[in-house]
Amino acid sequence: MTGLIEFHEKAKSYDWKFTVGDQRPKYKSKYIIPEKGRDPFRMLVRDYMKMESEKDNGTYGFLEGALRMGMADRIQPRFVECLKLTLPDLTNAEFQAVAACGGIISSVQNQELRQGYQAQMLDEIRHTQLEMSLRNYYVKHWQDPAGWDIAQKALYQHPGGIVSLGEFYHFNTGDPIDCIVALNIVIETAFTNILLVAVPQIGMANGDHALATTFLTIQSDEARHMANGYGSLLAVCRDPNNVKQLNKSLERHFWHSHKSLDALVGWQSEYGATVRPWAYKDQWQEWVADNFIGSYIDRLSEFGIQPPTRVAKAAEDLEWGHHTVGQVLSAIWPLNFWRSDVMGPADFDWFEKHYPGWHKHYGGYWDGYGKLADPANGHIMLQELPGLPPFCQVCQLPCAMPRLDQNEARFVQHEGKKFALCSEGCQWVFENWPHAYAGRKQFWERYHGWDLADAILDLGYVRPDGKTLIGQPTLDLTRLWTIDDIRGLKYEIKDPMQALQ
Repeated sequence: MTGLIEFHEKAKSYDWKFTVGDQRPKYKSKYIIPEKGRDPFRMLVRDYMKMESEKDNGTYGFLEGALRMGMADRIQPRFVECLKLTLPDLTNAEFQAVAACGGIISSVQNQELRQGYQAQMLDEIRHTQLEMSLRNYYVKHWQDPAGWDIAQKALYQHPGGIVSLGEFYHFNTGDPIDCIVALNIVIETAFTNILLVAVPQIGMANGDHALATTFLTIQSDEARHMANGYGSLLAVCRDPNNVKQLNKSLERHFWHSHKSLDALVGWQSEYGATVRPWAYKDQWQEWVADNFIGSYIDRLSEFGIQPPTRVAKAAEDLEWGHHTVGQVLSAIWPLNFWRSDVMGPADFDWFEKHYPGWHKHYGGYWDGYGKLADPANGHIMLQELPGLPPFCQVCQLPCAMPRLDQNEARFVQHEGKKFALCSEGCQWVFENWPHAYAGRKQFWERYHGWDLADAILDLGYVRPDGKTLIGQPTLDLTRLWTIDDIRGLKYEIKDPMQALQ
């Protein structure tokens, strides 16, 4: 071990300061960043390449074996259909993380940190390749590939995908240290364990071994990314003048990450499952509350780092937030690029057991939703709503959170325009960084006044015959909904913000 440390230190000593060209960092930082830091992993390129090659061989070998054994035919359909949204979300995150690492490397004049982020950039590229291979597996071998074939493009147009865009742009916009807080400290340390360790358990329980294998090999890199964030935080904490700003950054990025990640991952793990080995709120308590806040952040308290003040509120939101997201995503099913599924008696029993009161607040909705599934009825759930919920200008979730009858929606004025916000936390974020969020476009604004059928055609969410919808309200309809069925509804999209301006 001593020899490795000495060799690593000698390798780093060959770094030098630039003497030509523009020596200013690409992005200025408000933090004071020391020139020396600590690389916890001391990773050398040759060791890195060997390790990642071995992991890739195992993962791609498994996918080949899964094809030969016909394992795609054994997956519960509900799980893979929801993945049509959440897996492209993850790929978007990887692309944004690649850009983040490039920005950090070119902005932080600290060799130890730059070396760590160089390896991380290679990791993020590897992850996109793994996820694209997994998506290739689904598009070629899943029983209904519609949606998988257009998933990334479809994602960037869909309300759920816009949540992903709004979240992961934080990785590479703004101060490089704030980007590290958003990416390495909050997302990768607090939230990826639920997505990449716990969700594979859901995949296995529902027959999807390919996803479990792919996610776990991705998570094997995340430990080094967490170490990058920890090393960066320790380096910046050495100057007491940085601490106040670090706490404010941690507050900001924890809140919006909670809103988006807990909504999408909670929905995938519970509404995308037939078999559920755990409740999302329990996993959150273990990985976020106990491990991240109770261990990781607590150890930094001697440097002045404080837990986000809204942790308790975030934990409270978990009781209902992702259930409301499931309600909204199913209500707008004609605008989805996956088949939704109706919750039935077994689902009702499970939800009521783990979230007491669920049946009172959501059971009637799902009963009605199921009755409207057949196109012969000529009616959809959207027509039952008094109006469409506006989307939050910060997190992009519907302003119906955490539950329709307990929604915390509020409206603020900025430069003569009114914006909707879903919570006190998002209002605080918006008012502190208005120019980071005020320019974001809203989905309903784009299609205000459109017939629902024309919006679906504009989005491209139809099957190869040009008329059958990709989105469907259940998994097993005898006759699928078509554009003609939707046009017959004469449903006009109305942006709820238009009347408020």
